[in-house]
Amino acid sequence: MRSFKKAAAVVLTAVMTMAMGVSAFASDTVTFHFQNSKNWDPTGAWVYEGIAFTTNITPADKSKVITHEAEGDKIVWPGAVMDDDTKEGWKSIQVTAEDVASNGLVAIFNNYVADSELNDTTTQADLDSIAAAGIPTTATATKEQTPNVLINKKMIKALSGSLTDVYVEFDGTNVTVSLNDAPSAYTSAADVASAATETEAATTAASTATATTKASTGVKSNTSSPKTGDSVAVSVVLFGLASAVAFVAANKKKVNA
Repeated sequence: MRSFKKAAAVVLTAVMTMAMGVSAFASDTVTFHFQNSKNWDPTGAWVYEGIAFTTNITPADKSKVITHEAEGDKIVWPGAVMDDDTKEGWKSIQVTAEDVASNGLVAIFNNYVADSELNDTTTQADLDSIAAAGIPTTATATKEQTPNVLINKKMIKALSGSLTDVYVEFDGTNVTVSLNDAPSAYTSAADVASAATETEAATTAASTATATTKASTGVKSNTSSPKTGDSVAVSVVLFGLASAVAFVAANKKKVNA
């Protein structure tokens, strides 16, 4: 019996150790929600794991510019294209990192304009990839971006649970960041589905009103007033009848005479 308990304890310890190991290397998924006063469309997201810009985790499947290098694919600025959020006027994107709680995150949002000249982060291969992507570059447009949005482990530790959502508001100069709890600007925004339904209803109502107006003003009456030509025709008929009556009366007088 003692041997059985000892064996069970060893197995339980092993299972717990494996679970802790899996938990330690489990990936974290974080959704970024972004609103900006400049209404960038499209909006780009450039996300790193680690506040020292060590690992670029911007979703590759939403990035239009990727350079294929010997050590792997390299995502090039301006990063990933954000999706329309479920809230009117907001954009969102979901990223997956290895260990957000320990490393933190850095995000930069931009107007999706790429570089047209070499700099400290681009190579000629990157410029070739940018040209092939066909997106606007600094040769014809102005590159705009937010300040760095830093989310360090101290901020994450202060949360009641793990980091799941990051809400970023940009007024053109400064950013306001909310973690997990949506700000009033987000909660008060109309749901995209509801807004679309309301727009469709308004369009239908306007079309109905237009159709009603046309029906009330465009239908011809069967008792319309006679035109000038109708009046002339009636006069001619009456004159002819009067002449015929006069002619008969005159002949009648001659006979009697």
